[in-house]
Amino acid sequence: MIRSLSRTFIIFKMYRGRLILSQVLLLVSASSTIGVATLTQRLINDGIIAQNLEVIIDIGLWMAVLALVGGLSMAATAALAVFFAQGVAFGLRKYAYDNIQTFSFANFDVLRTGNLLVRLSADVNYVMLAILYMVMLVLYAPFMVLVALALTAIFAPSMLWLLILASVVVLGFMALLLPSLVKAYYERQDKLSDLNNTMQENLAGMRVVKAFVQEEREVEKFHDRAEAMRKPAYRAAVRVALMDPMLIMITQFFIALTLWVGGRQVIENMGLELGQVVMVMQYLAMVIMPLSMLAIAVPFILRGDTSAARIFEIIDARPFVQDKPDARTLNPEEMKGRVVFENVSFAFRRPDGKLDPPALKNINLTIEPGERVGFLGATGAGKSALVNLIPRFYDVTEGRITIDGVDVRDIPQENLRQMVGIALQEALLFRGTVHFNLKFGNPEVHDDVMIGAAQAADAFDFIMALPQQWDAHVARRGYNFSGGQRQRLAIARTLTAQPRVLILDDSTSALDVATESRVQEAIPRFTDNVTTLYVAQRISAVIDLDKIVLLQNGEIIAQGTHEELMESNQLYREIYESQLGAGLKPSSREAAS
Repeated sequence: MIRSLSRTFIIFKMYRGRLILSQVLLLVSASSTIGVATLTQRLINDGIIAQNLEVIIDIGLWMAVLALVGGLSMAATAALAVFFAQGVAFGLRKYAYDNIQTFSFANFDVLRTGNLLVRLSADVNYVMLAILYMVMLVLYAPFMVLVALALTAIFAPSMLWLLILASVVVLGFMALLLPSLVKAYYERQDKLSDLNNTMQENLAGMRVVKAFVQEEREVEKFHDRAEAMRKPAYRAAVRVALMDPMLIMITQFFIALTLWVGGRQVIENMGLELGQVVMVMQYLAMVIMPLSMLAIAVPFILRGDTSAARIFEIIDARPFVQDKPDARTLNPEEMKGRVVFENVSFAFRRPDGKLDPPALKNINLTIEPGERVGFLGATGAGKSALVNLIPRFYDVTEGRITIDGVDVRDIPQENLRQMVGIALQEALLFRGTVHFNLKFGNPEVHDDVMIGAAQAADAFDFIMALPQQWDAHVARRGYNFSGGQRQRLAIARTLTAQPRVLILDDSTSALDVATESRVQEAIPRFTDNVTTLYVAQRISAVIDLDKIVLLQNGEIIAQGTHEELMESNQLYREIYESQLGAGLKPSSREAAS
């Protein structure tokens, strides 16, 4: 029933001692409470009614000691329960986040960012609350009920049926109320996920919303999601609100019934004394309240179990790209940078785990050390998919890719990505400083390398114009810089890591042609014979490279220099004419000829 929650107790062994101690203290507190109630009969019968001051003082002192022990034990239990629940929450977040760091790109295609955020925040909080209830009530409630029934059977057997009847009534009331309450909680959780996803999408895309003046539509969509969550939340809240008055009514009814039945037996001398009647009244409270509290906790525990299952999906998930046990580390300084694609095919994985139709088919390509190669083609042609296979962001479906004759799957990923640097399509920067961002891939590199990389990426001048220069603040995702500045900083970050194979995945798309040209001229001087791969939409970005690879529908349909492709390939000529036309300024190669 609560398999996933139970698993948290198995995983976090370091907290088991505290958990056991909390339950021992809980039983001490429960025993003290029962002891106080049991001593009541002696206080009344042998002390008050018998007018024995010595007994009153003696029993009163024992009751005070038990009350103190019970209170301190319950306080310690509560502190340990909170500590344990917080420890479980910390552990779940840590293990889940640590495992997320091992994920490959394919994992994030299946588990979206918004989904991961909900699991690491709301779901962890639900688990924490469920653990708290379990520690405080799962053992406490049954213990109190069973001991109260047993002591009533010993000291006032004629009143036992009242406690049994009260237990049946409370459990029956909860059985009628709980199914609809649990259903409302689950529905509320589903609607909360929808609401969270809507908020994340809207806030992340606020600039687009503003640009298209769609604020009212987004407000209406948010209101719809909020209203959809409000309805089940309202149903759950109403049922929880009904519990207290109904339980108070049940308790008062059975107290009155106990006084009537017990009082009659006392008056008629049927073997029951006043002390037993008062004791049974206290036992009655100890039966009803723990049962009702446990019943209220059940929906939270069930919801926590569902959330725990969602979190363990992340913890148990294995990266689609994994290192082989016998993977061997290469020396980056000895790497020449010869990249070969041998009959490579690749397909993306859908959320259900099945593969899409191939995005790349039968790719055969050799890139020599120090060669500058451009990949050109329409959107969806497979350019980014192809270069993402080199650093093993994805693994090939068929064939293999080698660097200096070694299959990339035989190289540890960390070692491989030290040698293969990539500036991705999205120029994302981290909150911090310019210095921190540029050294992100290699914090130990000398500042001279960072400065040279910034110059090669045409970022040096605007960095030096900032008031704090290298210590200038970078906002979240780098939004305090323009798109072109972010791209140049991202290129500089990749260059600072000093890779032996450099991939620029459409990373100059936000630059004007003149800036793009300066960057492409400066990079070879900085990188010193590094194999460089350019992915581009604009033909101007690849026109002067050593080789241009033209892709269409995931296949290489032509490769060669600009001049060779102009002579031999109709599609390349069409791209050239559509983008540059007759007004093209000749490339450096054409001008030289």
